[in-house]
Amino acid sequence: MKFTYQDPVPDVSIMQRFALAVLLMLLMVILSGCLFFDSVPVARFSASLLSGTAPLLVSFDASNSYDPDGSIVTYEWDFGDGAEGTGATLMHAFTTTTVRTFTVTLTVTDNSGGRATSTQSVEVLPAGSTGSNPPTARFSANPSYGNSPLTVQFDASLSYDADGTISVYAWDFGDGSTGAGKTISHTFTAVATTNVTVTLTVTDNGGSTGTTSLVVTVMVPVIVATDRPTASFTVVKVETLFHADPGGTSVFEATFDPALSTAAPGHTLKTFLWNFGDGETLSMTTDATVKHPYSLSGASHTYVVTLTVIDEQGLTDSTVRNVTVTN
Repeated sequence: MKFTYQDPVPDVSIMQRFALAVLLMLLMVILSGCLFFDSVPVARFSASLLSGTAPLLVSFDASNSYDPDGSIVTYEWDFGDGAEGTGATLMHAFTTTTVRTFTVTLTVTDNSGGRATSTQSVEVLPAGSTGSNPPTARFSANPSYGNSPLTVQFDASLSYDADGTISVYAWDFGDGSTGAGKTISHTFTAVATTNVTVTLTVTDNGGSTGTTSLVVTVMVPVIVATDRPTASFTVVKVETLFHADPGGTSVFEATFDPALSTAAPGHTLKTFLWNFGDGETLSMTTDATVKHPYSLSGASHTYVVTLTVIDEQGLTDSTVRNVTVTN
């Protein structure tokens, strides 16, 4: 009897085959996720009324709802009073015997089964209310922050009175100024960054009031000076005014010119401070040449002269030159 033995394929092990299969499965999962990723829809709706007396008939419109990668197939409404409805637009009547706030919820579903919700509160007063409920003050500020001087537009259109009408809009801008009106603008100024509390008080036709506040930030940028001046001067000449005999005191006069000193672009030099190296100093407000006498009783002496310039920012720069006088 003859037996034949054949070696298995040597280049692919069982573990290698398993790893390859796992990689292929992961790749398929990743690709399927990329190909079939679905965006959720966006639920939006408007209401014709947000407050009023019962029975309060309100129209709802969800036409602005949308799905980024598909279409919305159902609109489901929960009116917060036990009633429900469907459709992109519909009407609902709210009734109550006490003051109540109903939360209306819209749920939309897209063609892939994705869902999203949006809510809005509706305040309903019992029939026969005569304006005894206070109004609600609300307003927006645009912008609510910025650099001084800052002009802000205020809008109190969101204020409302559930059982009447608002007759007065009174503003306190928190900086000593006041104003009136449903919409108004005001300019804020400050010398340092300041948070200002703006207060709106509304009064309804029954004399009741409501108040709310908002903070406006008026900023003053901190300017950090970075461009420094440059100090420079030349020793024009050194003259002998009096030459003494050996052992006596001679007098010399040196002339200095600071015209090469410069301020950074956009800035100006305000002060030129001289230190002549012999204990004497001088302050100038221009770049005019200066003369200074030196007295010498020895054979020679070297003085270290320093010029410091200062610009309108208060920034400084200094430079030195040696002046040698000889008998």
